[in-house]
Amino acid sequence: MAILALTASLVGAAEDLSSVVRFSNQDQLPGSIESLTTERLVWKSPTLEKPTGFFLKSVLEVTLTPVEPVNQARHEASITLTNGDLIRGQLVSASDDRIELDTWFAGRMKFNRLMVNDIRISENTELNYRGPTGLDGWILSGEQSAWIYQNSSLHSKSAGSIARDVGLPDECHVAFTVAWRNSLGMKVVIFSKDLATERPTSGYEITFMQRRAFVRNCKTQRIVGTTHNAVALQENEKAQIELQASLKTGKITLAVDGEMIEVWTDPEVIRDGIGRGIHFVSQNDSPVQISRIAVGPWDGEVTQVPNRQEVNGFMPQNDELVVPPPVAARKKLAPGRMELRNGDEIQGELLTIEDGMVRLKTPFREVRLPVGALRSVALKPVDLERCKRENGDVRAWFPDGSSVVFRMDGVGEGTLLGSSQNFSPSEFKLAAFSRIEFNIYEPDYEDVRLATGN
Repeated sequence: MAILALTASLVGAAEDLSSVVRFSNQDQLPGSIESLTTERLVWKSPTLEKPTGFFLKSVLEVTLTPVEPVNQARHEASITLTNGDLIRGQLVSASDDRIELDTWFAGRMKFNRLMVNDIRISENTELNYRGPTGLDGWILSGEQSAWIYQNSSLHSKSAGSIARDVGLPDECHVAFTVAWRNSLGMKVVIFSKDLATERPTSGYEITFMQRRAFVRNCKTQRIVGTTHNAVALQENEKAQIELQASLKTGKITLAVDGEMIEVWTDPEVIRDGIGRGIHFVSQNDSPVQISRIAVGPWDGEVTQVPNRQEVNGFMPQNDELVVPPPVAARKKLAPGRMELRNGDEIQGELLTIEDGMVRLKTPFREVRLPVGALRSVALKPVDLERCKRENGDVRAWFPDGSSVVFRMDGVGEGTLLGSSQNFSPSEFKLAAFSRIEFNIYEPDYEDVRLATGN
């Protein structure tokens, strides 16, 4: 398919961005975008005598400094597509053939239902931290090369800790995506004040070893509790981890891929001398990748009950080291049923969404709920499809570590015009992206992409 050679100046939106362009021969140039077409990048750099043009076929990626506005919406909907893309916005409508989101970076986007895996909804609370967007602000311990930043993720290369003061509130919610190979082995520390060490003396340390997770009070060294129920961490190589902790009640919760795994209570909760930092600690032979970190407040309410498994007629408690038999995967919601924020379920058909309110037709009567009261939206079962790969496809990354693939059809004033089978043609704000990858289907470029993390 011929690529349109549309040209437009990006002066204004892109000129103020501190950027780096990377090439297929591993060369890099700092600078900014002078102009961009679907075939050619003109780059302005202090190391160049004048703005210089490069064909996109030799460009791996351009890193940018995104500008993300404050989100005042009451909820945030996350749409996962069949190609792995994740798009966030406010849910406008959901029908048998189309899902609509209002986004700050492309206005209203209309998604093909056949290519939407699911929709998850969360209350839009103000976050203390979302990222990562680089190594700035992170403190390394152990080998200084133990962690690198690459592709909107933190990657461990050897044993060591990477830590950051994220301003954890007394009652906090910490979420992140972790990926690994073969067997998961890592630690997470919250409420730490000793950011330069992998063995802090304040806060709580959560250790993950395959399906097992246990919590230790870093000050008293006491084991608060243990679980062997994190089955997804043994059966998969990627998971969404959510931790909730309260310095008021001593409660700590663990959820994996949306399923509540365990709720612990520390009777000796330490409220003095705690810090506001978080650590990710890698083990020697267990490299991990951390992405999509989100840290914010928690209301202290436990809305889900763990599905603990009995072993030999009794229930495992705290640090009893028993190995339970395999358990069934999390039960999926029946067709037409939706999960509510408080953990309940409701049977219904989505009629309309207007002004942040959902109107549902239930077997008994119509019900109106705030969109933020839902955790999921019941979509009509369909045979899912995956979008075609197109010449000119780019992968654009957002500051939160999510990404979207689209064919770059043209360039506007500080915008990229894109299309995909996943969604209707859209105009994306260039300032929304932290990085744009080119030639994403070129196999010879993959090793080069991974060779120079920073």
